[in-house]
Amino acid sequence: MEKVLNIILQYSDTKEERKQLKNYLDKIDEQLTNFIGQLDLVMKQLPITKYSLGYMYLLAAKASLKRFQNPELILMQIQTFLLQCDPSQVSMSIEKFFFLCRRFVTIAIREKFAHGTIYPLKIAIEKIGRSGELTPTHAYFLQACLASQNFSAALPILESDVFEIDTKHTKIKIKDVLLYFYYGGMIYTGLKKYDEATYYFELAVTIPADTLSSIMLESYRRYLLTSILSTGKAPLIPQNTSMSIQGMLRKVCKPYEEFVEAFKSMDIERVGICISTYMEVYEKDKTFGLIKLVRDNLVRRKIQRLTKTYITLSLEYVSQQLNMNSTQEAEFYLLDMIEQGEVFATIDQKEGQISFHADPEPYDSVRVSLELNEKIQEVIGLAKNLDLLDEKISTNSNFIHKMVIKELQGGGNKTEEND
Repeated sequence: MEKVLNIILQYSDTKEERKQLKNYLDKIDEQLTNFIGQLDLVMKQLPITKYSLGYMYLLAAKASLKRFQNPELILMQIQTFLLQCDPSQVSMSIEKFFFLCRRFVTIAIREKFAHGTIYPLKIAIEKIGRSGELTPTHAYFLQACLASQNFSAALPILESDVFEIDTKHTKIKIKDVLLYFYYGGMIYTGLKKYDEATYYFELAVTIPADTLSSIMLESYRRYLLTSILSTGKAPLIPQNTSMSIQGMLRKVCKPYEEFVEAFKSMDIERVGICISTYMEVYEKDKTFGLIKLVRDNLVRRKIQRLTKTYITLSLEYVSQQLNMNSTQEAEFYLLDMIEQGEVFATIDQKEGQISFHADPEPYDSVRVSLELNEKIQEVIGLAKNLDLLDEKISTNSNFIHKMVIKELQGGGNKTEEND
């Protein structure tokens, strides 16, 4: 390892020297794992910023191990490297850089340290990616936010416009793109932003592919459920989904297709039967929480319909109409909906009666005027931004669909499952 150290020290000053260093490191890359016990001693002698390229190869060799005697140390080393590395050097071997980012998240999740990777990965994205460019690290960053349940930390990245996928610059693969959309959908689901969640899941489902990947399958299951929560309507398979993928989805998503059909009938009893039938499937797929939210959504919609038909009702009648177990359950829903402003009513608990009222908001108050003015200013601001960036192109699913086809066709359009 002394020879490796001397070469790194000798060939790290100029761009031409670093090219020679990279060629040398590429040749001995697989041999570096034979000197695991010496790597820490060598890295201690290399200031990261000045010797980023050489340091990265040594660190990647260590990070490739499946298990570590001191996982805290490797996590600290990768974290420090991402914060201090020289972008111009690590970009010379960008795949090695992304490998480190991926291992960083994998090890951290295993060690329950995902929260500690969020800031370093955000810095890594800023260092290596061009503005508006999607990189593999985007997906790793979202994975860390999801694993640590720090959903809000992901928003600055998710809300940044992505309008470039450059496979030559970032070596990004279709799996990276799929994961970015899937994790984005999961994060927005956690934030209860179902419009955005549906959009991201739809993008994952409509990625051009010949075979159905597990990521696309998981995205489609959640697309069906978040779409209902977003629009209140039973969704169809996204229009841009390839015909072969549509057929595969219908075959393997029967429990979800039946659930959607049950929701479409607006029959709470039928929905309940479907849930009971496929309970184990939903729990195994980790979608049961969303399934319950959709049923809850249906109950609330049915109650709102009753307010348009009746002025007074008994709690017993409501519980019967909605196939509830008791009048207490009906009262629970009504009290929560009253508190949330979803219905306007009073409950006479003694008599077990509900009286529905008209919306008390006259919509002519100062507060409403201020809110309306604020919305108008937001629209004006958006109109001005269109002069700088055409959002309808950069964020439209049709555009992204075509862009991914163009950028990824060179390497084939089959999805990848291997890590």
